[in-house]
Amino acid sequence: MWILVTRLLRRWKMLVLALPLVAAALSRLGNHLERRAGKPTTASRGLLGISRFARRRAGTDDANRPAGRRLSSDSLDFRSHA
Repeated sequence: MWILVTRLLRRWKMLVLALPLVAAALSRLGNHLERRAGKPTTASRGLLGISRFARRRAGTDDANRPAGRRLSSDSLDFRSHA
């Protein structure tokens, strides 16, 4: 039983700590390749795609969250719109 708990804990730590770091590194590398070439290349598109996938899996990608979860300037307005 303890083996299962430690295995799950290890997997959770990897997902929470390592995956966002890997996604950030791939994103920076992909952006660097695009800047160096002056246009998107196959390698940069692949790296950025993997980075987006890793961010989605880690739960750190803001672009795919539901609209209700993001704060907008309208949601900070305390006046009634009635």
